[in-house]
Amino acid sequence: MRKVVLLLMAITFSVSHLWAQQRTITGKVTDDKGGPIPGASILVKGTALGTSSGSDGSFSISVPSTAKALIISSIGLGEREISLTASNDYSITLSTSAADMTEVVVVAYGTKKKTELTGSVGTVKGADIENKPFSSVDKALQGTVAGLQSVASSGAPGANQLIRIRGISSITASNAPLWIIDGVPVLANDLSRQATTANILSTLNPNDIESISVLKDAAASSIYGNRAANGVILITTKKGRAGKTKFRFDTEIGQSGIAYENEDYRPLNAAEYLTIAREGLVNLGASQATIAATLAARGGNNNVDYNWYDAITQTGAQQQYNLSAAGGTDKTTFYLSGGYFYQQGTVIKSSMSRYSGNIRVTNKATDKITINANINGGFVRQHTPLAGGAFSNPVLASYFVLPTRPAYKPDGSLNILTPDFRTSDLFNPVAVAEMDKRYLKELSLRGSLSVEYEIIKNLKFKSAFGADYSNLEEDQYNNPLYGDGAVFATGTALFNPGVIYNLSTTGRVFEAYTRWFNWNWANTLSYRGDILKSGDLSYTVQAGHEANEARQYWSQLQGRGFSTSPLLYLQSPSSTATPTTASGATSEYTFLSYFALGDINYQDRFIVSGSYRRDGSSRFGSNDRWGNFWSVGASWNVDKENFMESIEFIDQLKLRGSFGYNGNGGIGNYDWFPSYSFASSYNNIPGSVPGNVGNLDLSWEVNKPLNIGLDVSVFKSRLNVSFDWYRRKSEDLLLDVPLSPTSGFATQTQNIGEMENKGVELTINATPVRKKDFTWTVNFNFAHNKNKVLTLPGGNPIIGTFIIKEGLDVQTFYTRVYAGADPANGDPLWYLDSTRTTTTNVLSSAQRVPYGSASPKFFGGFTNTFSFKGFTLEAQFNYQSGNLVHDTWASYYLGAGFNGGFNKILRVMDRWQKPGDVTDIPKYIEGGNKSFQNFSSFYLAEGDFIRLRNLQLGYDLPKSLLTKIKLESAFFYVRGVNLWTWVGDKKLGWDPEQGVASQTNLNVLIPKTITFGVNLGF
Repeated sequence: MRKVVLLLMAITFSVSHLWAQQRTITGKVTDDKGGPIPGASILVKGTALGTSSGSDGSFSISVPSTAKALIISSIGLGEREISLTASNDYSITLSTSAADMTEVVVVAYGTKKKTELTGSVGTVKGADIENKPFSSVDKALQGTVAGLQSVASSGAPGANQLIRIRGISSITASNAPLWIIDGVPVLANDLSRQATTANILSTLNPNDIESISVLKDAAASSIYGNRAANGVILITTKKGRAGKTKFRFDTEIGQSGIAYENEDYRPLNAAEYLTIAREGLVNLGASQATIAATLAARGGNNNVDYNWYDAITQTGAQQQYNLSAAGGTDKTTFYLSGGYFYQQGTVIKSSMSRYSGNIRVTNKATDKITINANINGGFVRQHTPLAGGAFSNPVLASYFVLPTRPAYKPDGSLNILTPDFRTSDLFNPVAVAEMDKRYLKELSLRGSLSVEYEIIKNLKFKSAFGADYSNLEEDQYNNPLYGDGAVFATGTALFNPGVIYNLSTTGRVFEAYTRWFNWNWANTLSYRGDILKSGDLSYTVQAGHEANEARQYWSQLQGRGFSTSPLLYLQSPSSTATPTTASGATSEYTFLSYFALGDINYQDRFIVSGSYRRDGSSRFGSNDRWGNFWSVGASWNVDKENFMESIEFIDQLKLRGSFGYNGNGGIGNYDWFPSYSFASSYNNIPGSVPGNVGNLDLSWEVNKPLNIGLDVSVFKSRLNVSFDWYRRKSEDLLLDVPLSPTSGFATQTQNIGEMENKGVELTINATPVRKKDFTWTVNFNFAHNKNKVLTLPGGNPIIGTFIIKEGLDVQTFYTRVYAGADPANGDPLWYLDSTRTTTTNVLSSAQRVPYGSASPKFFGGFTNTFSFKGFTLEAQFNYQSGNLVHDTWASYYLGAGFNGGFNKILRVMDRWQKPGDVTDIPKYIEGGNKSFQNFSSFYLAEGDFIRLRNLQLGYDLPKSLLTKIKLESAFFYVRGVNLWTWVGDKKLGWDPEQGVASQTNLNVLIPKTITFGVNLGF
């Protein structure tokens, strides 16, 4: 019994002693306006102990008696260190000023404080892009980062988005940035082979993103060497934080219409068309009998006035749902999410649905080992109609099919095999949409596993393996009764009037399968140390090795011949009477890299950084496969100088500059390889032919960026300005150089030619008003870029729609300059040459001259946010100016009588009719007027626009009410996207967003969307 009592006394003493080693710290975290900050992270400095603040900003944490300080941080509000005293209760304020000074930015292979940056890095917070009705993250970046141009060419859900950072640097090689998600370089473009447009990034749920960093200059991006020439976009997905599990549910529903329409470009109704068609026949000199017969053949006696534009456009549905859970302990944190997104396009049979998921777990296995694992993926099902001049393009049909031909017969059945559509170049788009099928299914998985080991204090080794897997299945079914499947055997080209379609082909089907697998393994060793014992002079160094491999496999099948029974819907080549095609291929590339980077920091006043990378790639010739890339950068935090102490209104004044070399390897996997093709036959015997001329000396395209920047923050961060001037020169361009026809090859890829981009960027973030209940913030960014081709092979220009010529912008249009209609007789007139002094009505006599560019002179975004008590109103505008837009198909619906059997647009009615008329539309003549339909400056319009990209009104429920209903947060909002568009040139008939090349292609119309949503935290 005595032993038991002694044992109990010993245990009690031990527990009491251990309890005496702990104390409980409580407190409250607020912002600089006194409002509570929920979800703030509270960590005990030097340990893994931590918690997070509650909905009212309060927290409680048990800490060892030896604890000296707490680290408190919150997204968007930076980080603050609090020294622990004898007190056990603390009031802690996090301010936007502190955030600006201490905010951590994700950079290459790690993070840095803003004060330590020497490079030009644009950042976007996850909260700025989540829940928006965009199918992919690249669409949400539009207007958010200075120098980043993000434009669409199609409004189809899931469509590919084109991004350029600081202009176009290459003529033949890729101009797309490198995308890295959680440390893994990923494929981020259109991987489809049959779909009109697709985007593998649409499989990534923007709600799972925590931050985005856009690396723009050498100091920021050259460490990625071989693929950094066009900038780097780093995406970091969300992670959990220590504390109780937090759930969040978001939902948004709404609908979409068409963002921009020009009344002058609407298709003619029946009366208008018959009027202009009759006039064209009269002006041609046709007899009355011919006129009557022609108009009758075109439905002039049908008493039908059908609106095809209304028939093929629709009000699209929009909805998304997202659920996430995040939390953990001081040892293990996690983040889980799942989401569903659905969007219909503005044109019939255009839609996209996505199912997505994300898992991220971080475990501090020991005091020295940290393990991180994450995987995110998405499955997309997309339906996109054809574009351009395709028979079955509904947008084309809505402009070309005559309004005298209805979509349905009087009995309500589809109008397909009547004379209206049997002897026509165009299909009934409503019937084709109902009877044909076009689907794309994309599955993408991205994940990584990393282990970090602290060998000794400040010396860490990290090994990270990541993979990116994409699987695409594409199905196209052309029914046997009508459309492409019924005319396939004739080989009829578009716009061949009078051909009676062969209706015996009985359908066709295509199937395509594509698989991409990309893996990346990086091993790094990093060290941070002090040169001086005082800590005034410190340094960081990092060295690493990286290997990357990507493999593609694809196959394609085709078959013809289906049963014509409408009861049977078969969609496989194996179900056809005549399987016709089976093909496939594999392709791969590899990169191997060694790199080092580091910086020296003197009192946070002077920072000097440098990087070096040596890359080898299988994409380049065996004689020159390796490249060396480097950067140097420096910054001076002037505000930390003693002479600045008396200038209290300046919070930050920073000068920075950088220069370096980076590369472009965005070409085909085997462009360097001289090869033979064995996919040919001669007299039914297998044979081979030369496949590629190759170039054993082919090597990197080199980019040399120079950047000088200034960052200023004043009045407790009420006004923040960032300015950059840059020049980036591209040398040894990867250019497809024309060869002599006697060689048997058209071109050879060579390293030849030079180009440069020069420009300025300005970003302003300001808070003009900051009161207790009211705040007004302004964000503005501006970018100006000037492109110039410096040298070309032999100084010879490359001529097409664009003229690529030394001294000119790479996207300079090359065309004849239109001078308007002759007031005397209505003939089209063109200027003879660039002097624009003499005109001619003979097209071939007029010289083609350089005429404007498809590249904008400047672009950017402008956002105002107003907060009043619980209400928030945000308005974001995008703008662009200085580019021309080419209306590619206008010659058919605007060409003064060209292809008179097609419908026209309202602008045609402004044509010349009598002597003395002053107009730019020539006399309307059946068949065309003196080649007016040929490309000239008439078909170019100024692309200046301002667009209300995002307008949102929201309300946060007050904390008092949230406590009663046991929620941590509740936010309700209504949002409009692309609600209003101002276009400077009224002759711009289509949406001003027409891709980087600014050329229309009758794509699905870009939508404007109105949605209602709610975000709940609990």
